[in-house]
Amino acid sequence: MKKHHFFKPETRFGKIVWRVFAISSAIVMTIGATVLIKWAIGEIGDFRRAKEYERMVNSPTYLHDYSNQYVSPCLIFHEEWDCDYPSYLYNTALGRRTETDIQWICKSSDGDSLTCYNKNDKRGYFNRFTGEVVIPPQYEKAWIFSEGLACVMEKGMLHFIDHKGRTVFGKEYPYSNCIYDYCFHNGLCLMLGDGNRVGLIDKTGDWVVEPKYYDMDYNTKGFWRTIDRDYRYGLLDANGQVLLPTEFDYIEIDERDSCIFVRYLNHLEQVLDFDCNVINPCYFTAVIQVTYLTEAFDEEGEQKVAVANCFIYHNRDWYYGLMDKNGKVLTPPLYTSIYAIGPDRYRCFGPNGSVILDDKGREIVQNID
Repeated sequence: MKKHHFFKPETRFGKIVWRVFAISSAIVMTIGATVLIKWAIGEIGDFRRAKEYERMVNSPTYLHDYSNQYVSPCLIFHEEWDCDYPSYLYNTALGRRTETDIQWICKSSDGDSLTCYNKNDKRGYFNRFTGEVVIPPQYEKAWIFSEGLACVMEKGMLHFIDHKGRTVFGKEYPYSNCIYDYCFHNGLCLMLGDGNRVGLIDKTGDWVVEPKYYDMDYNTKGFWRTIDRDYRYGLLDANGQVLLPTEFDYIEIDERDSCIFVRYLNHLEQVLDFDCNVINPCYFTAVIQVTYLTEAFDEEGEQKVAVANCFIYHNRDWYYGLMDKNGKVLTPPLYTSIYAIGPDRYRCFGPNGSVILDDKGREIVQNID
């Protein structure tokens, strides 16, 4: 039986089909080759840029740039803001990186040899002189070493470790995000106790100051400021002994002027030295001369104004008091405003109404509406 061929290459139609197929194949191959070449060029460019970046960041000029942080004379922390390139530690003496993929570091404030760092959301410690990891990143949270110990958190509980990562004094404490400084100062560390109250532990883990305060904070001058549940302030010394009871409206340590500002509940502010001796019994920020309207009138029919016998003063909290012309304080700063209504009479407004005082600071009329 004779076979019939519907497609014959030697025919005119077949030749056209083959030409179309050949041209299409050539176009597809050309496009594919172009894409492949562009991809290869891009990869080569990325490789060259990566190598160039690596040479740049390892060059002495770049390593000693002001934007890098010196951890010690031979160790640099390079914090990279581009997420495509990791932050790392670089030992300039060894000429190599010692740890990479670091998120942040935190140096000890007392010059300890170990520095805390974060990698993959875990905390560990490296030697700040060499950059070598001493305690691998394994803790949920960790704080700097202080006085030879560091506080770390595992399974939601806090404990302390030594330089080899060993747990010391075998006690655990609850974590509070309101305490940012789990560090020892003069042998004492702020810690959360029972009843959501804070106190101070020593380096054996025992309570030196029982957890009875609403909040506490440490000042570099060696003071612990205490706050109770009614937001009353007090002050402890570096050993946890009471210097000022927790009964003040506010306490502030001024390191620059080496003094302590205290404000009583009646808004009186005093300045104390670091031994808590009073050096200014009434601190104020301004003294103001006050005037009052007399019964006399000028030629234009305006009431004449005269100067009252006393001055008024106010403290930093903008509460006012009376002062005589010799600078003697007559009243505490109890009032929100004071107006002279005569040469020796003053109307004083406070939270509970107003009163009228004479020029000796004595109440003449009470509870004026």
